[in-house]
Amino acid sequence: MNNLIKKGLWCMLAAVLLMPLAFVFKSVNDKLTLALLFLSMVLELIGLVFVIRSMLMQRRANKQ
Repeated sequence: MNNLIKKGLWCMLAAVLLMPLAFVFKSVNDKLTLALLFLSMVLELIGLVFVIRSMLMQRRANKQ
């Protein structure tokens, strides 16, 4: 498995694990909840970019 795909999947996994954690802290602090949700969205986006970039690189390598 490509290194970029591994990084992307780890980022996506971390985002999936942070999402329920944000809802656990909802009753404690609203700002912490928003920060965790924002971090989760950023991690998901970074993971998606890594996976798409890896797929494009593999497709480009297969054409040559």
